Amino acid sequence: MRAYYYGFDPTGIPEIDRILSAVACAGKAFHHTDDWTTEASAYQGHVGDTPVDWIQNAANDAAAAWKAKP
Repeated sequence: MRAYYYGFDPTGIPEIDRILSAVACAGKAFHHTDDWTTEASAYQGHVGDTPVDWIQNAANDAAAAWKAKP
């Protein structure tokens, strides 16, 4: 999960790794966070029109998975 200037190590928990990947992909798409609301093609495994959407959707999916656990 490499961004432009940084990277993340996988945690082994798919839902958390998808959030980290979304942040890394946002960093690849735009170097400045103020551009993360600009429309961009989603990287593989991410959903949404903007990098903010990729991150939020990954977090929403992680929350749903957490709530679904017994």
